[in-house]
Amino acid sequence: MKRIVTAIAALLAMAAPAMAGHYAAVGQGSCSYCHKTNLVTQHGGFAANVCQTCHSSTDQNVVNTIASGVAGGQYACSNCHGSQSHLSKHGTYVTNYSQYNGVEPNSATAWTSPAGYTAVQPAAKEYQLCYKCHSTYAFTATNGVSGIIGPSGKPFTDKAREFNPANASAHPVQVPLNSQTGSAAPRALRANQMKAPWTAVGTQTMKCSDCHTPGSTGKSMLITGTTWPTRADGRLWTLGDVRSNTGNWQTTLFCAKCHPLKGSGGGESGWYNNVHSEGDHENNVACVACHAVSPHGLNHGRFIGYASDPAPYAYIDSAGRKAQVMTNFRKASSPTSYGEGNCTALTSACDEHK
Repeated sequence: MKRIVTAIAALLAMAAPAMAGHYAAVGQGSCSYCHKTNLVTQHGGFAANVCQTCHSSTDQNVVNTIASGVAGGQYACSNCHGSQSHLSKHGTYVTNYSQYNGVEPNSATAWTSPAGYTAVQPAAKEYQLCYKCHSTYAFTATNGVSGIIGPSGKPFTDKAREFNPANASAHPVQVPLNSQTGSAAPRALRANQMKAPWTAVGTQTMKCSDCHTPGSTGKSMLITGTTWPTRADGRLWTLGDVRSNTGNWQTTLFCAKCHPLKGSGGGESGWYNNVHSEGDHENNVACVACHAVSPHGLNHGRFIGYASDPAPYAYIDSAGRKAQVMTNFRKASSPTSYGEGNCTALTSACDEHK
Protein backbone atom coordinates (compact mmCIF):
# COMPACT_ATOMS: atom_id res chain seq x y z
CA MET A 1 0.00 0.00 0.00
CA LYS A 2 2.82 2.39 0.82
CA ARG A 3 4.35 1.77 -2.62
CA ILE A 4 1.01 2.53 -4.30
CA VAL A 5 0.62 5.79 -2.39
CA THR A 6 4.15 6.81 -3.28
CA ALA A 7 3.61 5.95 -6.94
CA ILE A 8 0.34 7.89 -7.16
CA ALA A 9 1.90 10.89 -5.45
CA ALA A 10 4.85 10.87 -7.82
CA LEU A 11 2.60 10.60 -10.88
CA LEU A 12 0.55 13.55 -9.63
CA ALA A 13 3.78 15.43 -9.19
CA MET A 14 4.73 14.91 -12.83
CA ALA A 15 1.23 15.81 -14.02
CA ALA A 16 1.01 19.01 -11.96
CA PRO A 17 4.44 20.58 -11.50
CA ALA A 18 3.00 23.44 -9.44
CA MET A 19 2.18 20.94 -6.70
CA ALA A 20 5.35 18.91 -7.14
CA GLY A 21 8.47 18.48 -5.14
CA HIS A 22 10.53 18.07 -8.34
CA TYR A 23 10.35 19.03 -11.99
CA ALA A 24 11.43 16.64 -14.70
CA ALA A 25 14.41 16.85 -17.00
CA VAL A 26 14.33 13.17 -17.92
CA GLY A 27 13.72 12.80 -21.64
CA GLN A 28 15.29 16.15 -22.40
CA GLY A 29 18.77 17.07 -23.59
CA SER A 30 21.53 14.86 -24.88
CA CYS A 31 20.65 11.66 -23.02
CA SER A 32 17.38 11.14 -24.87
CA TYR A 33 19.14 11.22 -28.26
CA CYS A 34 20.59 7.76 -27.67
CA HIS A 35 18.37 6.41 -24.91
CA LYS A 36 14.90 6.85 -26.40
CA THR A 37 14.14 3.15 -26.01
CA ASN A 38 15.69 2.83 -22.56
CA LEU A 39 13.68 5.73 -21.19
CA VAL A 40 10.49 3.86 -22.04
CA THR A 41 11.46 0.26 -21.28
CA GLN A 42 13.52 0.94 -18.15
CA HIS A 43 11.79 4.05 -16.82
CA GLY A 44 8.25 3.53 -18.12
CA GLY A 45 7.11 2.67 -14.61
CA PHE A 46 8.88 5.80 -13.48
CA ALA A 47 7.39 6.19 -10.02
CA ALA A 48 8.14 2.65 -8.92
CA ASN A 49 11.56 2.35 -10.54
CA VAL A 50 13.00 5.81 -10.02
CA CYS A 51 11.27 7.73 -7.24
CA GLN A 52 11.82 5.01 -4.68
CA THR A 53 15.56 5.14 -5.27
CA CYS A 54 15.45 8.17 -3.00
CA HIS A 55 12.01 7.80 -1.40
CA SER A 56 12.03 4.31 0.06
CA SER A 57 9.65 2.76 2.57
CA THR A 58 11.85 4.12 5.34
CA ASP A 59 11.32 7.72 4.24
CA GLN A 60 7.64 8.61 3.83
CA ASN A 61 7.98 12.39 3.76
CA VAL A 62 7.34 12.52 0.01
CA VAL A 63 3.55 12.85 0.44
CA ASN A 64 3.86 15.78 2.82
CA THR A 65 6.42 17.45 0.57
CA ILE A 66 4.15 17.27 -2.49
CA ALA A 67 1.14 18.46 -0.51
CA SER A 68 3.03 21.54 0.62
CA GLY A 69 3.20 22.82 -2.95
CA VAL A 70 6.83 23.87 -2.54
CA ALA A 71 8.85 23.38 -5.70
CA GLY A 72 11.88 21.18 -5.33
CA GLY A 73 14.98 20.64 -7.43
CA GLN A 74 15.23 19.28 -10.93
CA TYR A 75 15.61 15.55 -11.35
CA ALA A 76 17.71 14.56 -14.32
CA CYS A 77 19.60 11.58 -15.68
CA SER A 78 22.78 12.73 -13.95
CA ASN A 79 21.11 12.45 -10.53
CA CYS A 80 21.49 8.71 -10.83
CA HIS A 81 23.94 8.33 -13.70
CA GLY A 82 27.22 10.16 -13.13
CA SER A 83 28.46 12.53 -15.83
CA GLN A 84 31.56 10.37 -16.34
CA SER A 85 29.67 7.10 -16.82
CA HIS A 86 30.08 7.04 -20.60
CA LEU A 87 33.68 8.19 -20.64
CA SER A 88 34.78 5.63 -18.08
CA LYS A 89 33.09 2.79 -19.96
CA HIS A 90 34.67 3.46 -23.35
CA GLY A 91 37.52 1.09 -22.55
CA THR A 92 35.11 -1.75 -21.89
CA TYR A 93 33.19 -1.01 -25.07
CA VAL A 94 36.33 -1.04 -27.20
CA THR A 95 37.83 -4.17 -25.68
CA ASN A 96 34.58 -6.12 -25.89
CA TYR A 97 32.90 -4.51 -28.91
CA SER A 98 31.99 -7.91 -30.39
CA GLN A 99 29.80 -8.58 -27.34
CA TYR A 100 27.55 -5.60 -28.13
CA ASN A 101 25.12 -4.97 -30.95
CA GLY A 102 26.21 -2.53 -33.65
CA VAL A 103 24.95 -0.85 -36.80
CA GLU A 104 26.27 -0.63 -40.36
CA PRO A 105 25.41 2.56 -42.28
CA ASN A 106 23.64 2.14 -45.59
CA SER A 107 25.46 3.52 -48.63
CA ALA A 108 25.25 7.26 -49.21
CA THR A 109 26.45 9.74 -51.79
CA ALA A 110 29.60 11.76 -51.13
CA TRP A 111 29.61 13.91 -48.01
CA THR A 112 26.06 13.01 -46.95
CA SER A 113 24.67 11.11 -44.00
CA PRO A 114 23.28 7.63 -44.58
CA ALA A 115 19.51 7.44 -44.91
CA GLY A 116 19.42 4.37 -42.69
CA TYR A 117 21.40 1.78 -40.77
CA THR A 118 21.35 -2.01 -40.68
CA ALA A 119 21.58 -3.80 -37.35
CA VAL A 120 24.67 -5.96 -36.84
CA GLN A 121 24.14 -8.30 -33.92
CA PRO A 122 26.72 -8.58 -32.51
CA ALA A 123 29.09 -5.97 -33.94
CA ALA A 124 31.69 -7.43 -36.29
CA LYS A 125 33.80 -4.26 -36.41
CA GLU A 126 34.60 -1.67 -33.78
CA TYR A 127 33.14 1.29 -35.67
CA GLN A 128 29.77 -0.48 -35.84
CA LEU A 129 29.50 -0.11 -32.09
CA CYS A 130 30.85 3.46 -32.05
CA TYR A 131 28.27 4.54 -34.63
CA LYS A 132 25.46 3.70 -32.22
CA CYS A 133 26.26 6.93 -30.36
CA HIS A 134 28.49 8.85 -32.77
CA SER A 135 26.35 9.00 -35.91
CA THR A 136 22.90 9.97 -37.10
CA TYR A 137 21.75 6.57 -35.88
CA ALA A 138 21.70 8.25 -32.46
CA PHE A 139 20.99 11.92 -33.22
CA THR A 140 19.75 14.30 -35.86
CA ALA A 141 22.26 16.55 -37.61
CA THR A 142 22.24 19.40 -40.09
CA ASN A 143 25.00 18.94 -42.67
CA GLY A 144 26.53 16.37 -40.36
CA VAL A 145 26.65 18.63 -37.27
CA SER A 146 24.38 17.91 -34.30
CA GLY A 147 23.17 20.10 -31.47
CA ILE A 148 24.93 17.96 -28.87
CA ILE A 149 28.01 19.56 -27.31
CA GLY A 150 30.68 17.03 -26.37
CA PRO A 151 33.45 17.16 -23.74
CA SER A 152 35.66 19.07 -26.19
CA GLY A 153 33.18 21.94 -26.25
CA LYS A 154 32.48 21.23 -29.92
CA PRO A 155 29.29 19.70 -31.33
CA PHE A 156 29.05 16.00 -32.08
CA THR A 157 29.37 15.29 -35.80
CA ASP A 158 28.12 12.37 -37.85
CA LYS A 159 31.05 9.95 -38.08
CA ALA A 160 29.21 7.78 -40.59
CA ARG A 161 29.09 10.79 -42.92
CA GLU A 162 32.77 11.53 -42.34
CA PHE A 163 33.99 7.96 -42.97
CA ASN A 164 31.68 7.55 -45.98
CA PRO A 165 33.58 5.55 -48.67
CA ALA A 166 32.16 7.94 -51.30
CA ASN A 167 34.01 10.93 -49.81
CA ALA A 168 37.04 12.51 -51.47
CA SER A 169 39.10 11.72 -48.37
CA ALA A 170 38.70 9.58 -45.27
CA HIS A 171 40.88 7.56 -43.00
CA PRO A 172 40.36 3.84 -43.71
CA VAL A 173 37.94 2.96 -40.94
CA GLN A 174 35.06 1.56 -42.99
CA VAL A 175 37.00 0.46 -46.06
CA PRO A 176 40.65 0.26 -47.21
CA LEU A 177 41.76 3.31 -49.18
CA ASN A 178 41.84 1.31 -52.41
CA SER A 179 38.06 1.00 -51.93
CA GLN A 180 37.50 4.67 -51.13
CA THR A 181 35.47 5.21 -54.30
CA GLY A 182 35.14 8.98 -53.93
CA SER A 183 38.90 9.53 -53.78
CA ALA A 184 40.78 10.51 -56.93
CA ALA A 185 43.92 8.54 -57.80
CA PRO A 186 46.30 8.05 -56.17
CA ARG A 187 44.08 7.17 -53.26
CA ALA A 188 46.58 5.96 -50.67
CA LEU A 189 49.81 7.63 -49.62
CA ARG A 190 53.11 5.95 -50.39
CA ALA A 191 54.56 3.44 -47.95
CA ASN A 192 57.39 5.79 -46.96
CA GLN A 193 54.80 8.35 -45.86
CA MET A 194 53.55 5.95 -43.20
CA LYS A 195 55.01 4.44 -40.05
CA ALA A 196 54.72 0.79 -39.09
CA PRO A 197 52.35 -0.99 -38.84
CA TRP A 198 50.56 1.12 -41.49
CA THR A 199 52.84 0.59 -44.49
CA ALA A 200 50.53 -1.80 -46.36
CA VAL A 201 48.97 1.27 -47.92
CA GLY A 202 45.64 0.96 -49.68
CA THR A 203 44.78 -2.46 -48.25
CA GLN A 204 44.58 -1.85 -44.51
CA THR A 205 41.79 -0.67 -42.29
CA MET A 206 42.06 0.91 -38.86
CA LYS A 207 39.92 1.17 -35.75
CA CYS A 208 38.64 4.21 -33.86
CA SER A 209 40.78 3.16 -30.89
CA ASP A 210 43.94 3.43 -33.00
CA CYS A 211 43.63 7.20 -32.64
CA HIS A 212 41.51 7.55 -29.50
CA THR A 213 42.59 6.38 -26.07
CA PRO A 214 39.49 4.69 -24.60
CA GLY A 215 38.49 6.03 -21.22
CA SER A 216 41.05 8.84 -21.23
CA THR A 217 40.20 12.06 -19.45
CA GLY A 218 41.32 14.23 -22.36
CA LYS A 219 38.59 16.28 -23.95
CA SER A 220 39.00 14.69 -27.39
CA MET A 221 40.37 11.33 -26.22
CA LEU A 222 43.27 11.53 -28.68
CA ILE A 223 46.19 9.17 -28.20
CA THR A 224 47.54 9.97 -24.75
CA GLY A 225 50.28 12.61 -24.89
CA THR A 226 49.36 14.02 -28.31
CA THR A 227 47.59 17.23 -29.33
CA TRP A 228 45.86 18.60 -32.44
CA PRO A 229 45.42 21.16 -33.97
CA THR A 230 47.23 23.12 -31.27
CA ARG A 231 50.35 22.39 -29.28
CA ALA A 232 50.28 21.97 -25.50
CA ASP A 233 50.89 25.72 -25.16
CA GLY A 234 47.77 26.53 -27.18
CA ARG A 235 49.58 27.68 -30.35
CA LEU A 236 48.70 26.07 -33.66
CA TRP A 237 51.07 23.40 -34.92
CA THR A 238 53.12 24.65 -37.89
CA LEU A 239 55.52 23.18 -40.44
CA GLY A 240 58.11 25.35 -38.75
CA ASP A 241 57.70 23.26 -35.61
CA VAL A 242 58.51 20.15 -37.62
CA ARG A 243 61.46 21.76 -39.44
CA SER A 244 63.05 23.08 -36.24
CA ASN A 245 62.10 20.12 -34.02
CA THR A 246 59.94 22.29 -31.75
CA GLY A 247 57.61 20.93 -29.10
CA ASN A 248 58.81 17.32 -29.37
CA TRP A 249 56.60 17.03 -32.42
CA GLN A 250 57.73 13.46 -33.16
CA THR A 251 55.86 12.26 -30.07
CA THR A 252 53.34 15.01 -29.30
CA LEU A 253 51.98 16.00 -32.72
CA PHE A 254 48.98 13.73 -33.23
CA CYS A 255 49.52 13.20 -36.98
CA ALA A 256 53.16 12.16 -36.41
CA LYS A 257 52.03 9.00 -34.65
CA CYS A 258 51.40 7.47 -38.07
CA HIS A 259 53.01 9.91 -40.54
CA PRO A 260 56.78 10.55 -40.41
CA LEU A 261 56.36 13.95 -42.17
CA LYS A 262 60.09 14.62 -42.28
CA GLY A 263 63.30 12.61 -42.06
CA SER A 264 66.60 13.60 -40.50
CA GLY A 265 67.71 15.95 -43.28
CA GLY A 266 67.76 19.68 -42.57
CA GLY A 267 66.24 22.55 -44.54
CA GLU A 268 64.24 21.42 -47.58
CA SER A 269 65.63 17.88 -47.54
CA GLY A 270 64.05 15.01 -45.71
CA TRP A 271 60.41 15.98 -46.35
CA TYR A 272 58.14 13.29 -47.79
CA ASN A 273 55.99 15.85 -49.63
CA ASN A 274 57.28 18.69 -51.79
CA VAL A 275 54.44 20.97 -50.67
CA HIS A 276 55.78 20.81 -47.13
CA SER A 277 59.35 21.38 -48.28
CA GLU A 278 58.62 24.70 -50.00
CA GLY A 279 60.52 27.47 -48.23
CA ASP A 280 57.50 29.69 -47.67
CA HIS A 281 55.50 26.71 -46.43
CA GLU A 282 57.94 25.12 -44.00
CA ASN A 283 58.41 28.25 -41.94
CA ASN A 284 55.44 29.14 -39.78
CA VAL A 285 52.46 28.11 -41.88
CA ALA A 286 49.90 26.47 -39.60
CA CYS A 287 48.92 22.93 -40.52
CA VAL A 288 45.25 23.95 -40.48
CA ALA A 289 45.86 26.75 -42.97
CA CYS A 290 45.68 23.97 -45.55
CA HIS A 291 44.24 20.95 -43.72
CA ALA A 292 40.92 20.42 -42.00
CA VAL A 293 40.63 20.14 -38.25
CA SER A 294 38.74 16.85 -38.41
CA PRO A 295 40.91 13.89 -39.42
CA HIS A 296 37.98 11.55 -40.03
CA GLY A 297 36.84 12.44 -43.51
CA LEU A 298 36.12 15.36 -45.82
CA ASN A 299 34.68 16.32 -49.18
CA HIS A 300 38.08 17.51 -50.45
CA GLY A 301 41.08 15.33 -51.29
CA ARG A 302 43.99 14.79 -48.87
CA PHE A 303 41.98 16.38 -46.04
CA ILE A 304 42.51 19.84 -47.54
CA GLY A 305 40.28 22.31 -45.75
CA TYR A 306 38.63 25.11 -47.73
CA ALA A 307 37.94 28.63 -46.56
CA SER A 308 34.27 27.91 -47.20
CA ASP A 309 34.18 24.98 -44.76
CA PRO A 310 32.20 25.61 -41.57
CA ALA A 311 33.21 24.82 -38.00
CA PRO A 312 33.96 22.34 -36.57
CA TYR A 313 35.76 21.23 -39.76
CA ALA A 314 37.46 24.62 -40.01
CA TYR A 315 39.58 26.06 -37.22
CA ILE A 316 38.17 29.31 -35.86
CA ASP A 317 40.05 31.09 -33.08
CA SER A 318 38.58 32.96 -30.12
CA ALA A 319 38.47 36.17 -32.17
CA GLY A 320 36.38 34.49 -34.86
CA ARG A 321 39.22 34.26 -37.40
CA LYS A 322 39.26 31.19 -39.64
CA ALA A 323 42.62 29.52 -40.27
CA GLN A 324 41.75 27.81 -43.58
CA VAL A 325 42.66 29.81 -46.70
CA MET A 326 42.35 27.29 -49.56
CA THR A 327 39.67 27.66 -52.21
CA ASN A 328 40.56 24.79 -54.55
CA PHE A 329 42.78 21.72 -54.60
CA ARG A 330 43.78 19.16 -57.21
CA LYS A 331 45.67 16.06 -56.15
CA ALA A 332 49.03 15.50 -57.87
CA SER A 333 50.14 12.17 -59.32
CA SER A 334 52.82 11.78 -56.64
CA PRO A 335 53.71 13.44 -53.31
CA THR A 336 56.74 15.13 -54.91
CA SER A 337 55.12 16.49 -58.06
CA TYR A 338 52.94 19.27 -56.69
CA GLY A 339 53.08 22.64 -58.39
CA GLU A 340 51.55 26.06 -57.95
CA GLY A 341 48.61 25.08 -60.14
CA ASN A 342 47.46 22.31 -57.79
CA CYS A 343 45.80 24.74 -55.40
CA THR A 344 44.40 28.21 -55.01
CA ALA A 345 44.12 30.30 -51.87
CA LEU A 346 42.63 33.55 -50.62
CA THR A 347 45.57 35.03 -48.74
CA SER A 348 48.01 37.40 -50.42
CA ALA A 349 50.86 35.28 -49.08
CA CYS A 350 49.77 32.61 -51.59
CA ASP A 351 49.25 34.99 -54.52
CA GLU A 352 51.24 32.70 -56.84
CA HIS A 353 48.48 30.09 -56.46
CA LYS A 354 45.83 31.52 -58.75
